[in-house]
Amino acid sequence: MKLLIYACVLIITSFTNLHAQFVGYYSLKDGGVDIQSSTLFVLADHTFMVFYVGGNPLQGTWIEEAKDKIRLETSTENKSVFSVYAISGNQTKKNVQFSPNEKLNLFVSFSKDTSKQPIYKSLFDENWSCLDRNFETNIPDKNGELILVSPQKDADLFDEIKYPVTSNAYTFKLSDKFSNYRIFIDGNVKKPFRLGIKKNKKEYIIQEINGSNPRLTERNDLTQRILEKISDAFIPWQMNDLKQKGIKVQLLNPIKVEKIELKKPISKPLFVAKCE
Repeated sequence: MKLLIYACVLIITSFTNLHAQFVGYYSLKDGGVDIQSSTLFVLADHTFMVFYVGGNPLQGTWIEEAKDKIRLETSTENKSVFSVYAISGNQTKKNVQFSPNEKLNLFVSFSKDTSKQPIYKSLFDENWSCLDRNFETNIPDKNGELILVSPQKDADLFDEIKYPVTSNAYTFKLSDKFSNYRIFIDGNVKKPFRLGIKKNKKEYIIQEINGSNPRLTERNDLTQRILEKISDAFIPWQMNDLKQKGIKVQLLNPIKVEKIELKKPISKPLFVAKCE
């Protein structure tokens, strides 16, 4: 019996040490001389987070491929490029704001009468990049529905779309208890992320799967303070600023997600560039 207990302790200790040798945070060494590199956090629960400099974070899972190697991967299936935040007590001239970080073909419908077929508009025209980053409009009905649509196959604004196009439609219920909405659009969540980390004695080697050459990096220990900070960092800084001012912010979940065959919109885009 004592031998059995001792063997179990050895197995558990070995398993724990295997996890501990990779759990921590790493520099991805993807910056330049004067540019900060992105940071990768590998957590004990087999999840990881990547924080890109100037970009939105990514989240995924990791598995052990060998005693000295793990593989990290994100799942992009049915991932929404939209994050919709409802805000209370922050009166603005316009009550919905779109914040894109990429030029994608996206579509929107503000529905007053939910019994009728929604009318979709392109969110931007092909020249939207000449506008500033604040794309604001008013909601026709504060108690209506907002439908956001993204083609399943990502397409740049300059790519020609063949209609009808298979798309994902996300329906959100609006409410007059909210003063305004902020919609963040991040195309990076649809891009696959695959990475391998290998331990060679005391060195850690990062290798993009079917990608660039391996890079040496260092592993740093996680603290409780770091874990709290990276959890907060998944909320956009604009929303954190509002929360610090005592303004209520709530991430909305769609009330319906469905696959649709989107026909070519006949209305002009919601935001049309006015370039000189």
